[in-house]
Amino acid sequence: MRRSLQEVISPQRDNEHIHSVIYDYEKGEEICSHCGIVIKDKLNDTELDNEYPKSKNDVNTVLPHSLSLYNQGISTTIANSYKSKSNEWSTSQQTRNKIEFLNKIVSYSNEKRNLKIALDMLNRLKDKINLTSACIEEAFSYYRKALETGLIKGRSIKEMIIACVYITCKKIHLPRTLSEISKIVNGNEVFAARCYRILTREFKIVYSQVDPVLYLHKIAKESNISEKTTRKALDILISIRKNQAFIGKDPLSIAAAILYSSCRKNKEKISQSKIANSANINIITLRKRLSEIKSIFGDIDLLINNSESTKNKLDPKSMQIKAPIMNTR
Repeated sequence: MRRSLQEVISPQRDNEHIHSVIYDYEKGEEICSHCGIVIKDKLNDTELDNEYPKSKNDVNTVLPHSLSLYNQGISTTIANSYKSKSNEWSTSQQTRNKIEFLNKIVSYSNEKRNLKIALDMLNRLKDKINLTSACIEEAFSYYRKALETGLIKGRSIKEMIIACVYITCKKIHLPRTLSEISKIVNGNEVFAARCYRILTREFKIVYSQVDPVLYLHKIAKESNISEKTTRKALDILISIRKNQAFIGKDPLSIAAAILYSSCRKNKEKISQSKIANSANINIITLRKRLSEIKSIFGDIDLLINNSESTKNKLDPKSMQIKAPIMNTR
């Protein structure tokens, strides 16, 4: 690498001494090493390309390649500079209008129009659900595959977008439900669930079950449950979440059932309908999970005692190392 400071003896003479010039390439200045005066500033490096464009039309303003663009950022259009310069455009006005018309047809085909509508909907969901750019790209890739394979024929774009976003959220373990996504876009939840099943079957998407711990704080916040009760429910849920009896069950219903049980133990008044509405599940589903927990683990007191005992085992304060008694005789 080239050093940022380079000393060169310059023949520039002053009244008192000859300047010994130091080139500072970081700041672009010429400095005298004896007196410290800045002889010249705003220097440009000769190794760089200093041929700057004279007009805005000569600058490349193309977007970078991205999967979240309907044309992936690689499409080309007729530049405005060729339309303004009569010397470079030798065709007639009729031919020029025909080229512009054909350019509009190519850029606004049925497939590209479909992808543009889908991309606008995804950008709307990105702001409202706080999704990352990587999630939007993955959901858009699922939609593009569905469009190429012909799965969108006869189905709504809106419901397909909801299904693609829900698949992406489940894949990265993001706590977003199908009803929550469909409410934001004003879509039909039943048709979105049908599109979700079609996509998972056709693309053979396999993913692990979502941890119910992710939904616990969300349900507690919407139900206005205290932090003490939420922490006890979290300890219980961590101790029983790997039980085989809950494999394949809805994680929202498991989290809601544990939260309701801990509320009753702490004598915090809350109804089953309120927790069920915050978790977007049915009251019958909540009661089924409560009966399953009671039949498998018995009373909720045993679960609380087991969770506290496992927590004390891992707590370093509870591990007291006794020093051996030394014989002073």
